[in-house]
Amino acid sequence: MTNIREKPSTQQTLRLKTVLWLSSFYLAAALITVLLTGSLALLSEAGHMLADVGGFALALFAINYTRKPATTQRTYGFYRMEILASLVNSVVLVLLSAYILYEGFRRIFEPPEIQSLPIIIVAAIGLTVNFIGMRLLSSGDEEGGGQSHAHDGNHKNKQKKELGRGGVEKHEQESLNVKAVYLETLSDAIGAAGVIIAGIVMLTTKFYLADPLISIGLALFMLPRTWSIIKKAIHILMEGSPSNISHEEIKEAILQIKGVTGVFELHIWSITSGMHALSAHVVIIDTNKSQTILQEINSTLEKKFGITHATIQIEKYHSESGRF
Repeated sequence: MTNIREKPSTQQTLRLKTVLWLSSFYLAAALITVLLTGSLALLSEAGHMLADVGGFALALFAINYTRKPATTQRTYGFYRMEILASLVNSVVLVLLSAYILYEGFRRIFEPPEIQSLPIIIVAAIGLTVNFIGMRLLSSGDEEGGGQSHAHDGNHKNKQKKELGRGGVEKHEQESLNVKAVYLETLSDAIGAAGVIIAGIVMLTTKFYLADPLISIGLALFMLPRTWSIIKKAIHILMEGSPSNISHEEIKEAILQIKGVTGVFELHIWSITSGMHALSAHVVIIDTNKSQTILQEINSTLEKKFGITHATIQIEKYHSESGRF
C-alpha cells in the first residue's frame, strides 16, 4: 500500500523556499521599521507575515523532519512534530494579537505621531512580496492541475477511475491546501494595502488615529484563522475523528462486505494532517475466510476513504458493550 503523504516535487519545495525567503525579508524589514517608527499597524501586518513565515517554515520542516525513520519509542515516526510546531506558532500569534489589541485601544485615546513615509515604503515592499508569492504558489498549482485546459476534464475523469473516492478526496484536499495558502498570502497583501492607506492618510492629513484603527482591524482579522489552526491542532493531538471522514459511513462500508456481521470499537484518528489511522473489531460468520475478508476491508478503507494505516481485529463473537 502506498503512503498517504506523497513526497513533494523539487520544484514545489524550491518555490516554497523562495516564498519563505521573500517573506522573511519583508518580516525583518517590517520589524525594524516598527522599532524605528512605533507603528502599531505595521506591527499587526508583521504578525500576519509571522504567521505565513511560520507556516512556510513549518511545511519545509515537516518535509525534512518527518522523513526520519520510526523508532521503537515513536512507532509512527515524527509526523506529530508538524502539529506541535503549528500549535506553538498559533499560540504565539494569539498572544501577539492580544498585545496589539490592548495597545491599539490604548492609543485610540492618545495616538502618537508616526513617521509615515517609512511605513508606506516597507508596506509597498510587502505588497510586492505577497504578489510574487501568490504568483509562485498559483503557478505551482497550475502545474499540478495539468498542462492545458483541454486535458483538464479527461485528466480528472481518469484520476477518479484510477484512484477511487479516497484518492480523489485526497487530491481535492491537497488542492484545497494550496488554495488556502494562496488565500492567506492574498489576505496579507490586503493587510499591506491597508497599512499603505493608513500611511498615506497620516502623511497627508496628520490623522494619526488611523494607525491604531488599522492595527485593531488587522489583529481582529488574524485571530479567527489562528484560532481555527489551534482547534485543528488540538483536535489531532486529542486523536479526534477527522472532520472529512464519516464514522458511520466507514462502519456501514465495512458491514456491506460479505461475511461481516458486526463492527465494534471503531476508532479513527489523524497522525498528522492528511494522514489517518483506524482500528476496529470486526465480527465475521466464517473465521476460515478471515484473511480474504481482512484484505477486502483494507482495500475498501484505502480506495474509498484513503486510510492506509488500519488495524483490524477479526472475531467470531463480540459483546454488545463498547460499540464505538
